[in-house]
Amino acid sequence: MGTTREQHVAFWKAVEDGLTGGLPVVDLVRKAGGALPGTAFEDTAKLLVSEIENGRRLSEAMEERPELFSKAMCVMTRAGEAGGVLDTVAGRVAKALEDGSFTPPGVDADPQTEQERYCRAMGWLISSGVPILQAFSIVGEEVAGKELAEATDAIHQAILEGSTVGEAMKQFPEVFAAEVTGAVAAAEEQGTLDEALFRIADALQSGDLGALVSEAPPAELTQDAAPVAKVVNLILLKAFEERASDIHIDSREDGTGRVRLRVDGVLRDLDPLPKGLAASVVGRIKIMANMDVAERRLPQDGRILVENQGRKIDLRVCVVPTMFGERVCMRLLSREHAPLQLDQLGLSGTELATVRELCHLPHGILLANGPTGSGKTTLMYSMLGELDRDKMCVFSVEDPIEYIIEGVAQMRIRPQYGLTFARALRSVLRQDPDAVMIGEIRDYETMMVAVQIALTGHLVFTSLHATDGPGAIRRLIDIGLEPFLVNSSLAGVVSPRLVRVLCEKCKRAAEPPLHSIPPEAVRFVNAATDATFCEPVGCEACRGMGYRGRTAIYEILVMGDKVREAVHSSGELADVRNAALASGMKPMLIDGLEKAAQGITSVAEVCRVSSPRC
Repeated sequence: MGTTREQHVAFWKAVEDGLTGGLPVVDLVRKAGGALPGTAFEDTAKLLVSEIENGRRLSEAMEERPELFSKAMCVMTRAGEAGGVLDTVAGRVAKALEDGSFTPPGVDADPQTEQERYCRAMGWLISSGVPILQAFSIVGEEVAGKELAEATDAIHQAILEGSTVGEAMKQFPEVFAAEVTGAVAAAEEQGTLDEALFRIADALQSGDLGALVSEAPPAELTQDAAPVAKVVNLILLKAFEERASDIHIDSREDGTGRVRLRVDGVLRDLDPLPKGLAASVVGRIKIMANMDVAERRLPQDGRILVENQGRKIDLRVCVVPTMFGERVCMRLLSREHAPLQLDQLGLSGTELATVRELCHLPHGILLANGPTGSGKTTLMYSMLGELDRDKMCVFSVEDPIEYIIEGVAQMRIRPQYGLTFARALRSVLRQDPDAVMIGEIRDYETMMVAVQIALTGHLVFTSLHATDGPGAIRRLIDIGLEPFLVNSSLAGVVSPRLVRVLCEKCKRAAEPPLHSIPPEAVRFVNAATDATFCEPVGCEACRGMGYRGRTAIYEILVMGDKVREAVHSSGELADVRNAALASGMKPMLIDGLEKAAQGITSVAEVCRVSSPRC
């Protein structure tokens, strides 16, 4: 009885749905077979159920039926069973069958190119936890033609002798293009080979190998790149030159595109994209970021690794559909830039001593709090730098890993593969940690695991999106944390905001405009009779902006007795804030105005980033 690709896909999707729904393996296999009546799967499912009930694993039972289950399917299933992520792996098998990466027994191969199918199959195998040598053996046997199979055998042997995959592939330039081997070599270094293989497959499908820019700096690629590629490279180069933190590309109604760079926290316009070019630019960025080029209805996330003048830059890419086309936002992260020390983050003497004291607590949660782009991540990395990492076991769970810190075991979460913050943290707890950094508290489950870690004698560094310290406590309660758990687990909240620094070459002394600042700022300025306030002017050094660089202002809330009493009695924002102020918390606005009084920034800039109640 013959089978079709559609039947294989339906079977594996049914297995995935059953596992996701919590069904035992026996029941979900029975259900998956029953969903395909009159096919080979119906009878085979009954045999699988019988063997599983007799104590065999699903993968073992599948191996006895090669007429329905290829070696790739069996190996991925075994890897999913071993890693406890069989639901995720079943979904990948279904996708690999659907996109033509795997050819089911008795079914014709997908018409895509051999190398494209080869790369996707490798990507699915490696991402499922299949050892790389075994993955090469499988694709060499099931996917590759004669020439590619011979190259695969040689690569397999070279890896056994100590070579990397990229180095081994370079021995076959007639089989693997230089762009492909370069992308593989760069991905091996970053530990993202599975992601790179999917990106290579997309580039092979589109015929745009120039999108594989992991090894070469954009400046070099502009010489021979196609027109659209040149435009993308020029945008990236301009962003690097301007020290931009983000790139924004908006599609307009008339078909043009607006391009802006966020420099020192403020968006600046570049030359707009000509009519008809914006969609092509977005399409190329999606290819570079390993996104589905054909999908224009749903948001997508990806990443691009490039080099500029020997400096590695990680671009976190987000594309969303809008009324007039797709909108792109790219965040630039330098992978080689060393995290700053705490005494370089703009903390005053008292604030610095308070944060250092919090970093050396034996246990508890220390929150870095604020909106996106407020300096939370840099602050957390700097706090990790305060720990004695030679004598402590320190873990971090992040998305993505932005800086590499010696002495910290850093894990990157991959939700698409089933590795969430909560799952990673439960594994970390079994690694005997002293301190753990969690990139961000995003949901109730992650929050409760963080509390569990803190309450069992560990120090936890994490971040949260809230307006200020008291707001962070209210946010935790709103997510679902009981007030008594807030009091017993939370040690303190450090809320940074980034303000622009006045350009040293052109700033000038000036009285702040009292009519346009809040009353609290007016009272501070009137009382600071000996201060020298300055304002921005603009010159060539700062490109006419009057500011160059940024520093941070802070609000630090320490969980003292008064604050705990306010949390216990009501938990209301105003009560917690009043208790924190009574305990000595300096409002963020005041901290910023003190820096303005020293001529570091302007009063207007401080008031722009901090509300009067901060």
